[in-house]
Amino acid sequence: MIEPLPNSTKSAFKGKTYNKHPHWYNEPLRLTEEQLNDPLLIFTEFFQTYHLNETREVLWQWLSAIISSPGSISSEPLERSNHMCFYEGLEEVIEAAFVLKAKQSEAELNTTLSDNVNSVRPIRQGSAADPGEIFNKGKRRIEYVNDDPLFVIKEVFNPAIWSIDYLKEWVEIGLVSEESAYSDGDDQQILVNFKDQLLLLIEALYVINLERILDSSIRAWSLKVYTPNLLSKEQAANPTQVIVTFFEKFPMVYIMRELEDLLEAGINHFGPWKTEITDPCSVLDTYRNILCLIKSAERLLSMDFTPINQ
Repeated sequence: MIEPLPNSTKSAFKGKTYNKHPHWYNEPLRLTEEQLNDPLLIFTEFFQTYHLNETREVLWQWLSAIISSPGSISSEPLERSNHMCFYEGLEEVIEAAFVLKAKQSEAELNTTLSDNVNSVRPIRQGSAADPGEIFNKGKRRIEYVNDDPLFVIKEVFNPAIWSIDYLKEWVEIGLVSEESAYSDGDDQQILVNFKDQLLLLIEALYVINLERILDSSIRAWSLKVYTPNLLSKEQAANPTQVIVTFFEKFPMVYIMRELEDLLEAGINHFGPWKTEITDPCSVLDTYRNILCLIKSAERLLSMDFTPINQ
């Protein structure tokens, strides 16, 4: 995780809890006495209302808005880094809360809720199980990877929206972005090498997807959008081996770190932009699509997947 930088601009916090108790600095301010005695109530209430992925989405929207807003305090490099650090830390705190909540037995949770329900949310008469009060959202594309990685690959390679140039332009932006992880020449070269191998992986997945397109018109459209040209004849005939080679060379922990560094470099970029990557939202969309492809490729290997032509 990014370490917070010490020289950021100081500013006064104006939240409600601060104004209520301005002399308290490192103590809980918002929790009631009942909640202090049993903080698991907060976890249960929160995760009954919000899906874990939804919280990530909201946090990311906040961060993107702060970093990309013209004239924001986060336009300063030190502040951008501190905002990224705070975002990552808050995401870890929420995930830790989710784990703690999940470890509680159902009986313990039910007992806790029944004893303290009035301190959490007053229940109106006759509306104890109103499903309208439960918030949720549809599954994200990456959530389908474990069950149907081929579906995820097909969705990413939709010829109406896909372009190999997204990855190329994202890397180009990362290499020139100020205050990024790629200010050092060695790190830049590592990124370029990773990008070259990632393009081969993507093309191998593209070949696998083409083989499964039964509609000739869609297949022709896909080939018009992008015709594989990076793989050798042997690699195109055996795309699974390309996937194996990729993960033999790059461990997943490195892949995730590299993608996160590249994501941060992209959202910190102030321009000029490219033909396909036109703003921080384009960077985020590209990150999501590339992550979907990598996770799907990893899942195919665990399933002992064999392409149609093999």
